[in-house]
Amino acid sequence: MTIYDRPLDRGALGPLADPDARHSGAASTRAARAVSRPQGGESVRSGSFRPAAFAPLIDRAARAHDIDPLLLHAIARVESRHQPNAVSHAGAHGLMQVIVPTARRFGVGAAQQLRDPETNLDVSARYLKTLQQRFGNDLPLVLAAYNAGEGAVEKYGRKIPPYRETQGYVRKVIAEYDLLRRVSTGHRSATVLSRVAAESDL
Repeated sequence: MTIYDRPLDRGALGPLADPDARHSGAASTRAARAVSRPQGGESVRSGSFRPAAFAPLIDRAARAHDIDPLLLHAIARVESRHQPNAVSHAGAHGLMQVIVPTARRFGVGAAQQLRDPETNLDVSARYLKTLQQRFGNDLPLVLAAYNAGEGAVEKYGRKIPPYRETQGYVRKVIAEYDLLRRVSTGHRSATVLSRVAAESDL
């Protein structure tokens, strides 16, 4: 299981074109975009914040795909506030806000299936594992790809794309992950947070 506590030394973002572009790096844009989040002008149907209710399912998905369960919790918190019926205007569904084109890569083809927490978490964990393998367990890049699409990360030289939403998303998830890890282990992932700050123009 990858626990992100190692120092990271990737350099800052270089000169980047189209700083205000949104997800222009993803192949076929919307179709290849990994996850669409319920923020930045999008809305999520109201619901209670219930992280504990999904802890067993999160732990199961994490074990099945060798993902840190605290990372899944952090993403679920930022994506949907642990709301299984959350739906964004961009068509992302469930706890982990997965869109159908991404889910189809893992054999799930219907939006209704993504509203099942167990299915949603399984698809998300499998996708995260794919991203970890592709980007060498580099947490900021994994999260950037989860948000903006793998193509966007590749387009900008395997750095965090210069999209405000994506940069903010990466920082929020890492901060949430850091908080959860501090609560559980007393360890701070300051090196990762510093890396994100260095690669962000915000």
